[in-house]
Amino acid sequence: MFSIFLMLLGWQELVCTFDAVQYGTTVQALQKEGIPCRTRTIHFGSATQRTGTFYALGENPARSMEYQIFVKKADFPKAQLILQGRLHSL
Repeated sequence: MFSIFLMLLGWQELVCTFDAVQYGTTVQALQKEGIPCRTRTIHFGSATQRTGTFYALGENPARSMEYQIFVKKADFPKAQLILQGRLHSL
């Protein structure tokens, strides 16, 4: 629901990842270039994980958090160039 709401307000999903390092690097790069962004984190883990007990059988803890990064549609092409490392080479 949150994603749809952002899209209706003129935001577009730039990155969707399960990697926290990639998420942090992306947000820092966007902030460095002055591009506003919105983020969303989704927890796919079981309730037992949140309460501190064992993981559910077959659950992959590396895939329990999904990170989404949204930018304004007008900033989307510039944000793509930033992530590709080509912004300042143009």
